[in-house]
Amino acid sequence: MSLRYFGTDGIRGVALRSPLTLEEVTRWGAAWAQVARKAGVKRLVVGWDPRSSSCPMSEAFILGVGLNLKVLVLGMAPTPAVAWNVARLTTEGEKTWGLMISASHNPPEDNGLKGFNELGEKLEEKQERAIELAFDELPKHTTISAAPSRLDLQSYLAHLEGLTLPPDFRVVIDCAHGATAEAAIELFHGGDIHWLGVPADGPRINVGVGSTHLDALAAAVAVQGAHLGIAFDGDGDRCLLVDAEGRVVDGDQMVWLLAQDRVACGDAPPGVVGTLMTNGGLAQALGQAGIPFVRTAVGDKYLLREMAKRGWDLAAEASGHLIQKRVGPSGDGLAAALSILRALLHRPADRRWAWTFVPWPQRLVNVMAKDRKAVAACGDLLSAMAAIDSRWGSGVRQVVRWSGTEPKLRLMVEAQEAGWVDQALTELEAAARRDLALI
Repeated sequence: MSLRYFGTDGIRGVALRSPLTLEEVTRWGAAWAQVARKAGVKRLVVGWDPRSSSCPMSEAFILGVGLNLKVLVLGMAPTPAVAWNVARLTTEGEKTWGLMISASHNPPEDNGLKGFNELGEKLEEKQERAIELAFDELPKHTTISAAPSRLDLQSYLAHLEGLTLPPDFRVVIDCAHGATAEAAIELFHGGDIHWLGVPADGPRINVGVGSTHLDALAAAVAVQGAHLGIAFDGDGDRCLLVDAEGRVVDGDQMVWLLAQDRVACGDAPPGVVGTLMTNGGLAQALGQAGIPFVRTAVGDKYLLREMAKRGWDLAAEASGHLIQKRVGPSGDGLAAALSILRALLHRPADRRWAWTFVPWPQRLVNVMAKDRKAVAACGDLLSAMAAIDSRWGSGVRQVVRWSGTEPKLRLMVEAQEAGWVDQALTELEAAARRDLALI
């Protein structure tokens, strides 16, 4: 049975509209608590990003939890701080779950509910399904809520160990007016730091800044003559870079740098996990370095499952989710930025960027549709995919999937020849348009 409300990253939509009206958020709190109690959970860590809707949603959710769980409020904090505290508190004593109220990189009018299990990892589908069933069965909910306890963000920041940059190192850091805006200022010191996307500001979160709007960062790097720029998304679970020339350094390139840095330190990673969207150039570079590589479906929860299965500790998505299990249980933009800066500073200044792999030509097209018609039911699209496979075989890699949070059909093509990419995408997009009712 498919999930009705949960996507790849929790429940997300326009804030204060169904299924995220305040009355519904209170019901979600009651449903969450009901499922958590049955799983032996005693405590719930709650954090949020600075969106205008986040505080009222947190109050509504905590009201729904009532006296069923002890609520520990982290307040405005990056998503990874919630995950890290959940894992720490579970290890120290009672089983704990977590909730982050955020819509990540989405615009200010959106919001969402992200759940974490006792490992600090995203809830599994069976837990999400149980929460959905409880939500649908609950009546309009009123309850009395105990006063929540406060959690301090300082333990998480101390765990990350901030970084003091060399005096001559110039960097631009873009916090997207989001959840990292206060934390980043406490972690990055010295050097010549120029800030963008600060302070935290709900109405401006992700508006023209952050990891999904890198033009602003590239422009600031050029104006400042910086060595590089770092951009976080709204909730801080990912980051992307631009180099001194304004070129984007994505999650694939970042994990390749970390893998090389570990090899140079005599601590080669046992393997790296990527997704269907990971560039073939990374897979080739890792193979040539003797580092195993595997792909999963898109989503950090799939990365984490594969990491647990193999006992590996390093994974990434091109979008900037970088998981270092030695540092924390989930993707963490602040931790990734700190690790990247340390790795860059390990290198001689004249060879600081002489490590990137050559990416294979890859392009992504998003097709906005009114309804999520199953790909398996899109006859023209399936025929186009089969024709491309027949023509180029393993020379072209196709990924066709629905976004987990928006009504977008994502068409990705990667090949060793750029012309093949363009031709294949033209054929796929035309077929998708024939199959779907477009917005």
